[in-house]
Amino acid sequence: YEQVRDDPALYAHASRILHKETNPYNARPLVQAHGDRDVWLNPPPIPLETEELDLVFEQPYTRLPHSSYGDARIPAYEMIRHSVNIMRGCFGGCTFCSITEHEGRIIQNRSEDSIIREVERIRDTSKAFTGVISDLGGPTANMWRVACKSKTIEAACRKPSCVYPGICKNLNTDQTPLISLYRRARAVSGVKKVLIASGLRYDLAVETPEYVEELVKHHVGGYLKIAPEHTEDGPLS
Repeated sequence: YEQVRDDPALYAHASRILHKETNPYNARPLVQAHGDRDVWLNPPPIPLETEELDLVFEQPYTRLPHSSYGDARIPAYEMIRHSVNIMRGCFGGCTFCSITEHEGRIIQNRSEDSIIREVERIRDTSKAFTGVISDLGGPTANMWRVACKSKTIEAACRKPSCVYPGICKNLNTDQTPLISLYRRARAVSGVKKVLIASGLRYDLAVETPEYVEELVKHHVGGYLKIAPEHTEDGPLS
């Protein structure tokens, strides 16, 4: 620990080691000396199946800030109060981001029905709802149901990223399930607009031109967030 703390190059090296142990199906435990103790890091947990993730998201949450905030205005809450998280995880492996560490590199998907039920709950329970869903997204806007074509290959893979330096040939990049989800969400009674505010991976998006057309026609609220690895050199290297 002390060496990593004091040396930026070793810190980067340690981060890379961590990224290479993010596949829950083949990751090895990591041990770091920390003073007179050792810190043991277990491999990531096995991703939740869709039914399990639905169960997590459909608990009776209040969707309200903690009561200790009282009547205080919380800008971060107002930004996401009418948004819906449709998935967890990211396989981008970007050097500037820690999502892989706390959500996993394998995408965990909610079902379309579960997502629509949450949209309906927002409509029915939020007094501030004006008909606009501010986001259907997650760590990335368009990785929902994107996964490796082979469970066997996925379980053996040691690559930190599925999209760097190019999209892996084993990655299913089909975005048509998102088109179906967006259309169904737009059709919910009482919903006037569904925006996509999460950052877009357009290297994946352009693999399905119909998705880009659907997104731009119906779901862009003035600005479309583009993940920085598409415009800046270095973030994925």
